[in-house]
Amino acid sequence: MPEHPWFAIEPEDDEEFAFTDAERAFAAALRERTAGWAEAHVDGDVFRPDGWDSLVASLSFGDPGARRHLIDVGVHFYGDRVRGDRLHNQLFTLADRPSGWGLEAIGTVEELADRSARWFRTVLDKPVVLYVWLNADRYAYAARFAFADDDQTICQMYGKDLAPPGQAEELIAAGHVHGRGWIQTVGLPTPTLYQHIRGDLGRAVLPSGARAVTQRGALTGVWYE
Repeated sequence: MPEHPWFAIEPEDDEEFAFTDAERAFAAALRERTAGWAEAHVDGDVFRPDGWDSLVASLSFGDPGARRHLIDVGVHFYGDRVRGDRLHNQLFTLADRPSGWGLEAIGTVEELADRSARWFRTVLDKPVVLYVWLNADRYAYAARFAFADDDQTICQMYGKDLAPPGQAEELIAAGHVHGRGWIQTVGLPTPTLYQHIRGDLGRAVLPSGARAVTQRGALTGVWYE
């Protein structure tokens, strides 16, 4: 029996979304190929948003240390092709800027389910690390969750009030800011410490000088991508 309820189409779901035969077959094949995976703190779903011509099969996982949602990833299935990448956490659209680890494939339903399952496995194995920056008083002023194999930001926070004086202005002047003033922590110096969250740490490329920890203090602030 499956270790989890990922990608199951229940009768009430089928009635709500009116899945096609190909979509039902894809979901069943994807469920079969992932049934033996034992993944803590990972949720899966399958659905079709209103008005869409594609089925979405998604996985989401969070930060077990703070019960914080981190990221949604998934595939859009179109019958004869799939596209997979990071998903918008509310709209479930694919990322505007494709990731280097995104998926695009064509084939039969079985072939696409197999490709999608292998892609999900690759994403779940990517090392997720939390980087934390401490100020002179040892308070955390910035933090960043990232895939540590390709250094892609998952989410981050930056507190100007606790940051070293003048640093925020320097980061903005250097262009490390997006949208409505969201400071990007990739412009910061080497983080003070890091914590392994999930995935294969052996694949991580970690910054020299950052100290590994297994516990952390409070991280307060607004999180953004």
